[in-house]
Amino acid sequence: MAFAIQWHCQQGTRTADNRDHVGIGIRGDSILSIVLDGSTAGSASGLFAREIARRVVDWFVTTVAEITAETVTEQLRMTHAVLAADFKKDSASYVLVYAAAALPAIVLHAGDCLLGHRDADGRISWLLQPHTLANALTAVPHDVLAKSDARHVLTRSFRSRSFIAPDLTMIDLRDQTLFVATDGFWADLDLDGQNAFVEGRFPSNDAERDDRGVLSISRTTATSLTSVAGTHAPESLYLRRT
Repeated sequence: MAFAIQWHCQQGTRTADNRDHVGIGIRGDSILSIVLDGSTAGSASGLFAREIARRVVDWFVTTVAEITAETVTEQLRMTHAVLAADFKKDSASYVLVYAAAALPAIVLHAGDCLLGHRDADGRISWLLQPHTLANALTAVPHDVLAKSDARHVLTRSFRSRSFIAPDLTMIDLRDQTLFVATDGFWADLDLDGQNAFVEGRFPSNDAERDDRGVLSISRTTATSLTSVAGTHAPESLYLRRT
């Protein structure tokens, strides 16, 4: 059993650097991916996100520990302890996915990155609620959240001040494709824009926009080797295999 993975990412106009990053570790018939969106507030949040991705992936491909929600959360905690002193004003949202053959995927998230799957009508149904002020007290439909200014205030993320444990969700991959996206994708693009983006066709207008990133993950029997493709700047992807 292998996986087909694609990463599509487009830099926005709000910061000088792209702050959407993904780390992908491939170990036998299992994968660990982490999509991160560095905050626009901290000057080094993009570098912070990239460093988190690198350290988590390096751990995954070299550890002998059993991969569970608990061991991954502990590694995130250790990564925070190492990086916090060097990134005192920076933060990032993330969704982490661990998937192995024939097992439900472990999904950990904090902030406003989301995970979903595509419905028969082509729409992506988001399976997580972001951690924002707009939905802090009750779940809010994602199309409503997308229009709320309060969604830009996060109630949870990977922030330098203190480690906040992520939420855990178990997802059955079955034969479906999962999409992991930053808010520049799920909140700022309409249906046609999202469908084009996941095929690597980016909007060409010069209007102000956030960074946009989306990772797709699906199981495949066509090959025994997990493949990684997509349209993105090379520095936005950290990939390591064993």
